[in-house]
Amino acid sequence: MSRPEHGRPAVPSRGAGQGPGWPTAPPPHRPLGAADPAEAGPYRLEAVLGAGGMGRVYLGRTPAGSAVAVKVVHREYAGDASFRKRFEQEVAAARRVQGLYTVPVVDADLQAEEPWLATAYVPGPSLQHAVAESGPLPAEAALGLIARVAEALQSIHAADVIHRDLKPSNIILTADGPKVIDFGIARAADVTAVTATGMRTGTPAYMAPEYIRGQNVTEAGDVFALGVVAHFAATGRLAFGGGTDHGVVYRILEQAPDLDGCPEPLRTIAAGCLEKEPERRPTPAEVIAQCRRGSATGIAEAHTPTVVSPSAPEPATRSAPEPVIRPGAEPATRRASEPAALPGAEPGARRGAGPVTPGPPNAPGAPDADTLTSAPPRGARSATPAPPTPAPAAHPPARGAAPGGPATPPDTDTPPDPPTPDPVATSAPGLPVLLGGAGILVLAVILIAVYLPGSSPDRGPSLPYRSFGPMASLGPTGQSKTAEGLAFSPDGKTLATGNDEGKVRLWNVADRKPRATFTQRDSVGNEGFANRGVTFSPDGKLLAATNTTGWLTMWDVAEHRQVRFLGGVESGERVAFSPDGKLFATGSGPGSVFLWDTNSREDEILAYYDQEAKVTGVAFSPDGKTLASAGDDSDSNLTPKHSVRLWDVAHRDPEPYGQDDPRVTISPAQGVLSLAFSPDGRTLATGSYDGKVRLWDAATGRQRATLGDSLVASEVNHLAFSPDGKTLATPSAYGLLLWNVATRKPRAILSTSAEGAANVIQDVSFSQDGRLIAGNDSKHRRVYLWKNPYRAR
Repeated sequence: MSRPEHGRPAVPSRGAGQGPGWPTAPPPHRPLGAADPAEAGPYRLEAVLGAGGMGRVYLGRTPAGSAVAVKVVHREYAGDASFRKRFEQEVAAARRVQGLYTVPVVDADLQAEEPWLATAYVPGPSLQHAVAESGPLPAEAALGLIARVAEALQSIHAADVIHRDLKPSNIILTADGPKVIDFGIARAADVTAVTATGMRTGTPAYMAPEYIRGQNVTEAGDVFALGVVAHFAATGRLAFGGGTDHGVVYRILEQAPDLDGCPEPLRTIAAGCLEKEPERRPTPAEVIAQCRRGSATGIAEAHTPTVVSPSAPEPATRSAPEPVIRPGAEPATRRASEPAALPGAEPGARRGAGPVTPGPPNAPGAPDADTLTSAPPRGARSATPAPPTPAPAAHPPARGAAPGGPATPPDTDTPPDPPTPDPVATSAPGLPVLLGGAGILVLAVILIAVYLPGSSPDRGPSLPYRSFGPMASLGPTGQSKTAEGLAFSPDGKTLATGNDEGKVRLWNVADRKPRATFTQRDSVGNEGFANRGVTFSPDGKLLAATNTTGWLTMWDVAEHRQVRFLGGVESGERVAFSPDGKLFATGSGPGSVFLWDTNSREDEILAYYDQEAKVTGVAFSPDGKTLASAGDDSDSNLTPKHSVRLWDVAHRDPEPYGQDDPRVTISPAQGVLSLAFSPDGRTLATGSYDGKVRLWDAATGRQRATLGDSLVASEVNHLAFSPDGKTLATPSAYGLLLWNVATRKPRAILSTSAEGAANVIQDVSFSQDGRLIAGNDSKHRRVYLWKNPYRAR
């Protein structure tokens, strides 16, 4: 076991009168609700401090009036004998922990009907809350934070305890330094959680590979989580991205972390902590030493991240195409007289130029351009990663082809007509006055890039398919991590986006401005859990959202009022409305699919369907007679029960739990991550881990085709048919890939303003008239809007 060092601070102390470099004001307390207890043991409960996977945390008072934090365990754990025994062992171990940056356990009752434990109360925001509200920490403050959290791990490990769930929400920020809470307690829930859901207890984004695999977990597992925390503190992003738990787990096991934008030396520290093999990671003492050296050396100004205000405008179009260097090109060296580029800035960006759109990142885990070299001299090309070698693309002749040339056949992949100017499109940026013959040539290039409709291949990397740039963007969609959930209103005037703070924003599509924000809250006011999906009812009057805890919240859109909340085992992470809007379906992690009456407020289940695996999608057929549900059983230790099941909604059993077997069961070899019906209801499309889309006959369940391409993202978490059924959109390594459904071949790329950034689009949605396509960029927390180049006119 590692031992804490004594006699000197982890990092040099700040000067007198200086703050710690992070917010310390605690968030407001939530009042107790009707379902909350008034006391726990001798402690009077006054307010709700938060909620987690194991229980709810309250602000309590001792009989003498001192403040304590009391965690009351959820009933689902309390009824499990093995949990109680393990919980007793972990609490006993936690009581041995003593350290400057840990919070002591002061009392517990493990035999109570709802077991509880009390710790000293630490007023202050969690790191999660602080970053969500104020943005990433300055690099120097983040360095000091990580050193002190590493020292907390030394204290925890010295007591023969492993934290197992170190994450930003378990790090409280105070003026005296961070305080680490909940150490060791996560292990108590492992037995119950694995049995119930197939997923180990903890937060997947912070789990070490050996923990995910169920191998022996040592102190090195906490060091891995510390690496994710370090990157999050400095950037506000997750080192292995967001999205589905299974997607995150896959990237932790198989891919390098994406440390783009993390300043040195934090980047090097995080990279060492995130080694796949436990023995290759540093000890907490070594992390402290690295932080001390980094603090003594100072953080280079060129590596200090620039935090752009969420309200600052972001250019939707570039004023000139980006140069690209091919493999083998030597990186240019910055002139001594030129300032260094900001991390993530486009080539040529300089301080004082205002907000910039991030350029393409390098491969995950590799040093970014600012780490490898300084900014190039004027006129030099930037060392951006080269795209895949383009395959020869045969395009139909242009409409202005010479007489006698071949005619353009109907329904080809040539866009129907050049799009006309659209009031939604972003206006052109102002152009500088350019003098001389060379200036006129540059001006001509800029005018072509800005004013031609859509995007030419000059706007992005050389790709094997036609490329179209976004006409506008919305955002930021959230202050922390990544986002999920995207839907157009039926009239196409509003776009709803979810985020990782549990808020749903409504955007006016015409001017790209937010018009309302809805916050998911349970019956006692808890909030802040990441969204899973959002969808409008067919008439646009209701908006439903789900989140990672299984809540479903429904709002009256016109009145901006929450009208429904479903929690507990009968809710779900996926939701869909029937075409007539009278029903809605939810799918849950434990494998249950429920059918509900939209207009009822009694929350009585109309029907229950058993998926037997984590539900990753639900969808009604266009006629409303069939409900499709998708399941992913990849985490099972038994024979996986991956499936797509088609349920007969029209002839369901009147008894909610008496439903027959599915009408059709499709059993693919891999877990299904997404699904969608074609507009005619004859075809069902599914996406999987292997980057392929499969088309199935909705009547028989027979496979019709497999769509695959090297540009498809490694996981097809989202897909959507165009309203006319001729186009299918899926995420790709450069934005969205549009498929010709008839030929089953790719037809175009909808590129983002961050060309080359792989796996960033997490959602896709068509407007009901088919005019617009929206994609949610989870890396840069923006939503991009494209004109549909294949919309029939």
